[in-house]
Amino acid sequence: MSQIEIIQIIEQIKQEITIDSNGHGKASIRATARLADVQDSSLRRALLSAALQPSALAQSLIQQGFSLAALETWNQGIPDMGVAAVIEYYAFDAGRYCKQQARLVCKAFNRIGVRAWMQDILGWTKPATQPQEQPTTPALPPVEQRLHTLVLAMKTLAELTGGRLNPYMEQQFKDYAGNLLAEHNRKLLTATEERWLGVVNFAESELGKTVPTKGSHYRGHLGTWVRTFYPHLGDRQETRLVNGVQQPIYVYACHEPTVAAGLTKAVKEFFAHPSPGAALRQAGAFASKKEPVLTK
Repeated sequence: MSQIEIIQIIEQIKQEITIDSNGHGKASIRATARLADVQDSSLRRALLSAALQPSALAQSLIQQGFSLAALETWNQGIPDMGVAAVIEYYAFDAGRYCKQQARLVCKAFNRIGVRAWMQDILGWTKPATQPQEQPTTPALPPVEQRLHTLVLAMKTLAELTGGRLNPYMEQQFKDYAGNLLAEHNRKLLTATEERWLGVVNFAESELGKTVPTKGSHYRGHLGTWVRTFYPHLGDRQETRLVNGVQQPIYVYACHEPTVAAGLTKAVKEFFAHPSPGAALRQAGAFASKKEPVLTK
């Protein structure tokens, strides 16, 4: 049998081949029998009587992983992998029932695969997938709104406490408001998206840490930790409000990913260490007699 004759058979059985939305093919028993050059009644009998007395073909299919239950459903159509197994059986394993046409078809399948062959003759293409919507990145409200919210919060706290706010908390609010305005004004003047933060501010606002004002992990030690073990992150100083007083503090370029990653690592190491003060003394961090620079 020539390739031309095989092409003619394919044209005749094309209507008996289907492709689902996932690209999986299925052919009728008649179409599979035509490709293998056997009687469709013989193929049907060999498949559907497998549960009672498995034929040589059914035994071959079962050995390849197809179940008896699956074979019984093939009356509604043989899946593409099953079609390939049936044709391969009649090409090489059926003994005196082997068919030359089945060998030719099997060779054709081996080049691109039976599934790709079915997709090709039916002109199937993979449906375009809808792109997943990217979640929107939350943005902070405008600085004016944040200041207004802060003022309302201070007013509410004052009402709840009868005007007796904790002095330290009140000063923290004032420092935050002053620095927020200063940062906003700096952005307006420079027209950049730079973010220069002290390490304490970074730890609390970006990492959700609470940096205490005393104890083994207090904020002064955190700033010294970064300057001692991560000096490459920068040495820029700015004057900012600390407890109501303008003082120089070290600030870091948190808009740069490498700096932000370095600060994150430094903060995590600091809080994970059981005694950061001892580690700083061992590293000679307190040997300098220079005037200390505060951290914010």
